[in-house]
Amino acid sequence: MSSAKTERLVNLTMALLATSRYMQKSEIFRKVAGYSGTQETKERMFERDKDDLRALGIEIEVASADPLFEDEPGYRIKPETYQMPIKTFTPTEIGILSTALGLWLDSSLEDIALGAARRVNSTALLDPALEINSLRTMNFSAEGLLDVTKALANRSEIAFSYRKAGAAKSDNRRVNPLGLSAWKGEWYLVGEDLDRSDIRTFNFSRISSKIDISKKRDMYEIPPDFNIKDYLIMHNAEGIQIRAKVKRAQAEALRAKALEIKNFDEEWDEISYQSESNAAALQEALWYCDSLIIEQPEELRSLVLASLEKVAKSHG
Repeated sequence: MSSAKTERLVNLTMALLATSRYMQKSEIFRKVAGYSGTQETKERMFERDKDDLRALGIEIEVASADPLFEDEPGYRIKPETYQMPIKTFTPTEIGILSTALGLWLDSSLEDIALGAARRVNSTALLDPALEINSLRTMNFSAEGLLDVTKALANRSEIAFSYRKAGAAKSDNRRVNPLGLSAWKGEWYLVGEDLDRSDIRTFNFSRISSKIDISKKRDMYEIPPDFNIKDYLIMHNAEGIQIRAKVKRAQAEALRAKALEIKNFDEEWDEISYQSESNAAALQEALWYCDSLIIEQPEELRSLVLASLEKVAKSHG
């Protein structure tokens, strides 16, 4: 979906939400940005937009603007049918929503994404480390992510050019996508490499071409025991293993990537997780402050203590 169409859908949604009466098509074409061309062209665009919004689960009411007269029908969206019950979301659901909002950053919809993200983060269910601004460091093609998501839903084969780390040129790959996930600031695709007869992990930032999707559907099945986290952990096996205590109901972002979580006592859980380096783990540990106590490795524990002592001295 092009950015122009996405922006038009957002404009239409906001207009139909804001109106207290039914808006006729002629009024929509005048007031909603994005509708241009001949009357027939605008009509076709509007019909497609309605179908797209309904496919997204957005209910559009259709009725006469004036019930006493049989005039042109009008449209509106009732706020109560559109709003998401954010306060009832789990931390995992909040994290997924925040990641999705990150796809709009650095686009014409950036302000909308940031505004929505602030509202999401204000629920306090989302860990502070998952602030939407942190997603700016991710390298990805939003169009490519949408292509892979579509292929996953249809179980369709995809093809693309991929440059391995350290390679001078790209290779052509044919893949049955099995999973898609963000991991340590990058987006990864895990899929069956058809030419190599093996399941491989692909960093999205190294895909160097447009992703072609086969028109055929139901070409493969995803194994019932498939877990994308297993492959991402193996892909990042060069990182360091960390054992720490974390306060109950705290550090949800850390818990989300934990390899193991055990109950320690009424106040603390013990978790094991990975980080790509001592420097990254130190920054993460300092962020969580007194909600996290590093136990192993000893080198990281010493770095954290030294940093905390330095902060204490500098602030008297």
